[in-house]
Amino acid sequence: MNIISIIDDFKKNNSMLWVEDNGIKLFVSEDFKSDELKKTITEFKTEIFNILVFNGIYSKIDFLNKLIFKTDTQESILSFAQERLWFIEQYEEGTNAYHMPFLYELDKETDKEGLKYALQQIVSRHEVLRSTIEPRKDEGHGMQIVHNSPLFIEEIIVDETDDYNSLLNETINRPFNLNTEYPIRVVFYTIKSSSEVLQSKTLLLITIHHIASDGWSLEIFESELFDYYEAYVKKDIDFSLPALDIQYKDYAQWQRSYLTGSVLEDQLSYWKGKLSGYELLEFPTDYARPATIDYKGEDYDFKINSKITERLRALAQQEGLTLNNVMLSSINIMLGKYTGQNDIVIGTLDANRQQIQTEKLIGFFINTQANRTILNNSQNFVELIQEVQRDQIEAQLNQDLPFEKIVNDLGIDRDASRHPIFQILFEMDSFGKEEKKSEEQKKYLKPYNADEAYINARFDIVISINNHGDEMEGEINFANSLFNKETITRFSKHYLHLLDELTQA
Repeated sequence: MNIISIIDDFKKNNSMLWVEDNGIKLFVSEDFKSDELKKTITEFKTEIFNILVFNGIYSKIDFLNKLIFKTDTQESILSFAQERLWFIEQYEEGTNAYHMPFLYELDKETDKEGLKYALQQIVSRHEVLRSTIEPRKDEGHGMQIVHNSPLFIEEIIVDETDDYNSLLNETINRPFNLNTEYPIRVVFYTIKSSSEVLQSKTLLLITIHHIASDGWSLEIFESELFDYYEAYVKKDIDFSLPALDIQYKDYAQWQRSYLTGSVLEDQLSYWKGKLSGYELLEFPTDYARPATIDYKGEDYDFKINSKITERLRALAQQEGLTLNNVMLSSINIMLGKYTGQNDIVIGTLDANRQQIQTEKLIGFFINTQANRTILNNSQNFVELIQEVQRDQIEAQLNQDLPFEKIVNDLGIDRDASRHPIFQILFEMDSFGKEEKKSEEQKKYLKPYNADEAYINARFDIVISINNHGDEMEGEINFANSLFNKETITRFSKHYLHLLDELTQA
């Protein structure tokens, strides 16, 4: 019996458990009372008592205020999102498709030992970064196992005449063995100079597997890296970050227990209705679709000039709409013109951190969301945005259900050549994150260009809009197996023209 499931059943049924006078106290709603419940509580009394004490649950208020309970176990089932990536890794016997690399050049004054210390502290703090995944054939799924061994940090010395960019490329793209290897790889490269004038330089390459991280997590990682490093160089031996309330494994266990019963049925019912009879978007490609996704990709950047940017922002403000929904609506129109279809389904990303306990946690939380819009020629642009915004509000109320669960439970056929349900994804980004860093931080760790050593394409097309500055910036990531760059360049020009037309007074 999963004790977390017992606790979640109490929460779902307006009932409570807590410890008082060295025993378990209960409040059980009338419709939840049963002989079976009484038997379960009696049988697992010790385990329930221990987990309540471990989480500091000594009153009704304590119980009500804690959504996700932590456990002291060293292993846990995977979250739904992790399970999908783990399946892909097993199926493809290792792939680089879900690597998240970032590369820095160290300032000559940067203390390498301080960075090593900071990295070890982060891995010690976040259990998901020191976990492996063990296949359980008898149970039909994988288990993440937490280890206590320190992170292995590799150091490599090369000459400046060596092709070290190729070495970086190889390290970034080398698949992880998630069964035996932590989902984080750290390498320091010292590039020796033969010149008496020029100094050697040191690069720091950190590659994290998506199964243990997401974009939000990378911000946490970088922030904690700076915090621990600065404490080290200042010899602040009393420094510590606030303790984490839970670990990722606790979230994964909670997610599996929470998404059952009426919660699961209600959210599945919403998505079944939303996606019933949807059309596959037939965006024209330059090349025949390969039998399997090869993940090779390329990026194309463009800018939305200041006049159009200003008009888009003014439209959103004037109509009380979000800029995200304004841009999503414009993408729907664009895809409708390219495909000749009125039924448009595209993906967006949701941070999926509704629970306050997950805000400071490194892990794979992000969820992809299917967005379906039926274009109607009788609608004007503002009416379309209003419809899209209503749909987004409804979707937010049903966002607990992972995309992987929707695909599985809706019985959608898997196709190795494309992402299920949608193949084009849209996201609003804020690329100005580096401005949050202090000048000191920018000095001792500088982003380093690795000659585009790692650009992949998990979807046919991903359209990203950065709402930062006087001119919004766009980026189109596209699959090389489907499109040439000229087609994507032309697409961006058509999109800019459409935005201009849509925002004309």
